[in-house]
Amino acid sequence: MKLANFALADCLGLVLAHRQTGRSGNLKKGTILTAKMVAQLKKDGVTSLICAKPDDGDIHEDEAAERLARALSPATVAFTRAATGRVNIRTLQRGIIRYDRALIRQLNEIDEAMTFSLVQHNQLLDASQMAATLKIIPFFVAESSIIAVENLFVDRVAFSFHALRNCNFGLIQTRLAGQRDRLFSATQKVTEARLAQLGSRLVDSRICAHDRAVVAAEMRLAVAAGAEIILVCGGSAIIDRQDELPQALVLAGGEIDQFGLAVDPGNLLMIGKLGSDLGHHHVIGMPGCARSPKLNGLDWVLQLVLADIPLSRGELAEMAAGGLLMEIASRPMPRVLATSPHTEDKMAGILLAAGQSRRMGTVNKLLAPVAGKPLIRHAAEALVEAGLSPLVVVIGHEADKVASALEGLPVHLVFNPDYAQGQASSVGVGVAALDADVTDLLIALGDMPLLSAPLLDRLVQSHLDREDHHRCITLPTSDGKRGNPVLWGKAFFPELAAMTGDSGGRQLLDDHQAVQNLVPCDDPAILRDVDTADALALMMHEMAMPEGQS
Repeated sequence: MKLANFALADCLGLVLAHRQTGRSGNLKKGTILTAKMVAQLKKDGVTSLICAKPDDGDIHEDEAAERLARALSPATVAFTRAATGRVNIRTLQRGIIRYDRALIRQLNEIDEAMTFSLVQHNQLLDASQMAATLKIIPFFVAESSIIAVENLFVDRVAFSFHALRNCNFGLIQTRLAGQRDRLFSATQKVTEARLAQLGSRLVDSRICAHDRAVVAAEMRLAVAAGAEIILVCGGSAIIDRQDELPQALVLAGGEIDQFGLAVDPGNLLMIGKLGSDLGHHHVIGMPGCARSPKLNGLDWVLQLVLADIPLSRGELAEMAAGGLLMEIASRPMPRVLATSPHTEDKMAGILLAAGQSRRMGTVNKLLAPVAGKPLIRHAAEALVEAGLSPLVVVIGHEADKVASALEGLPVHLVFNPDYAQGQASSVGVGVAALDADVTDLLIALGDMPLLSAPLLDRLVQSHLDREDHHRCITLPTSDGKRGNPVLWGKAFFPELAAMTGDSGGRQLLDDHQAVQNLVPCDDPAILRDVDTADALALMMHEMAMPEGQS
């Protein structure tokens, strides 16, 4: 291809290299110039244009792109008509993309004028998502390069798309002494959501003792109940092939294909199969991190199984490339917490006091007089008395007035300019204001004046007494309901800082139920906030009454 400045009389049939603006209209870059266009340009006083002229053996970018698409795209995907030398390739249904990285590199080394790019190997895509794109960069390309690509793929495929089949799953959870029902219901909920994203469903769920003979019997019952794939989640993580869950599979007549996965989190995952009169069934021993909805090795294994990709040792080993996933707090030992063993624990506090009190009408509830002082001051004094330091108070709506209500207290006031966006933005501002040496955090709501220092002391002590408090969430409960305040280990600080909306930490609590430290409390203060005018009136009445009366 020759790119040059041609006299207008020589431009007929050439490709316009740059947009041309004239009195009679605009011509886009890439336009093939016709006799009518050239005549009009001459009337406009144009004498020359920068154009592209094909060499002998060149073909136009769109023709080249169409030929490449036919050579590269399997019948299981759809590709768009070529335009400006580009063809986009999209999926027809949910599935995964697979290819040989070395082969794709070989394709792209043939001619720099041709590019072909795909999503990651084994990436999960939904229907109509883009899987790949090819682009001819110049306006013309040598046909010999297109032929070289076509020859390369005479007996090979550039990539393949594997649709996911719908499947019925069974879930078996084992219980150890002291484990609460909430853990099992949360795991089932997370598992159902994980399977639904893959187009499958949970048809059988069981909880049993952490005993190989019991689990073996439950596996056979799960198959009889219609489970095609069985997930087993132990009350204790699998640590060896000789552990209870692997041996339960052997006892049930199955076999262990592999224990251990080169994906982190997800190392402690077992893969096996169980035969029955109904056929062979995959049995997957879930790693502990699978109690969280965050991406882990189980997700990748499930996608391969549902795409009917054989789980060979080599296939599983290949997951190692890119298998180091993001840190999640429910993992046994996040490396972001690998601090010196002599690091002193430091519990800080954040008091949220930036809200607009929308349900209160024109009244700012935090400034309402309750038992002789502003409502917000009651909560702040309790946190100060409990020794939380630093105590960060996030202000926003009527910031000057709220600050005045806290005058004289040893608090660090920070302003949230985005307070109208919701509570999450205030949490983020508060976390950003913490010192680097803070290891744990108590977040309290400004509209809970019944909080007391003894209650806060109890929650702080319960949290810090845990060896895993850096990656633990502590919250009070009463009659099965979780309340406030909530205490967070440092592992959760990045997620707290990144929250959006008005849900506060509720979504994070739902995501991380497996690492919650629930502290039963008889104190109604953990459930009493002030959201309405009626609630405020009742609170003012109760706190104004002499102690002991009701």
